Amino acid sequence: MNPYHATDEHAGEFEEPILATLVNPLPDNHPDGSPVRPRWWTTLVVIAASGAAFLFASTVLALAAVWIVYGEVSFEILGSAATMATLFESRWGLLLLFVMPQFALVAVPLAAARLSPEPMTRRLGLVRGTWPTWAWIGSALATPLVGLVSGILVGLFLEESDGLKEMSGVFRIHGQNGFLVPLALMIGATPAICEEILFRGYIQTRLVRSFSPLVGGFVASFLFAAFHMDLVHVVAVFPMGVFLGIVSYRSGSLFPAMLGHFVNNVISVVMIVMSPEDETDVLAAPAIAVTLSILVVGILGMAATVAAAVMYGPPGIGDSVALGATPLPNSSSDGDR
Repeated sequence: MNPYHATDEHAGEFEEPILATLVNPLPDNHPDGSPVRPRWWTTLVVIAASGAAFLFASTVLALAAVWIVYGEVSFEILGSAATMATLFESRWGLLLLFVMPQFALVAVPLAAARLSPEPMTRRLGLVRGTWPTWAWIGSALATPLVGLVSGILVGLFLEESDGLKEMSGVFRIHGQNGFLVPLALMIGATPAICEEILFRGYIQTRLVRSFSPLVGGFVASFLFAAFHMDLVHVVAVFPMGVFLGIVSYRSGSLFPAMLGHFVNNVISVVMIVMSPEDETDVLAAPAIAVTLSILVVGILGMAATVAAAVMYGPPGIGDSVALGATPLPNSSSDGDR
């Protein structure tokens, strides 16, 4: 039964718990009656540990990629400016340098969530939530529209960075050599799963419970954007991070954000491969066909997203009471929630 549309028979059964949950997402109290607040500072620990794990894995895997591609590891190879470009042009290098470090990034929040007294899936928002399937699809189709508009606006003020140009060139090389489908799935699925679990599943969930949806969503979106490091990319993806954060919170599930992130990345790779090497304008042929499709489908998806947000209310990602799950028993300690 939808807790937001209770029948007369169950009238009043859900309204008070849901209202209390929205005001104070953690209903558990100390023995003296004061509310239990989650330890927000553990978020800082997870962020630092995730970053360290990512950098360490990237370094080790870069050395492995050098050994696989060049057959040896030497200071001469490591000191060459062309080494990284050569590694990314190799499929093994692309796998080791782009995909594998993402698993190191997500290992820390997975371990932290495993230590929580809540079930791991609920702690990370890996639950069904309150939105129906059509709302999931709608928000997924709207995500590339947010990215497209953001990219166009950023392009009016900032030139594409050398880093983004190099990465676009790598995608074209692989995509135009019979590797487009695996490339699009790789670039689409890995960040959609790993980055969403860290930034929206763990960080946003914790900060929303510790402070508010506004603070949690903004900080998680800022960190998500900053993770991309390249300044132009950081500015361009921040609006998409905010949108995915809203979708996660309003739907009560991480899955719509994962799906939207996946769809956006896949379409981005396809557009880059389809565009001429010296043409990055999204309004230039043949990318214009994909651009128009994003506009039309994205507007419909955005309408569905807004409708779902209005119809199904804001349970909050990982909110056990609003999702109809059994609340945790009262606790007398400030556990890792």
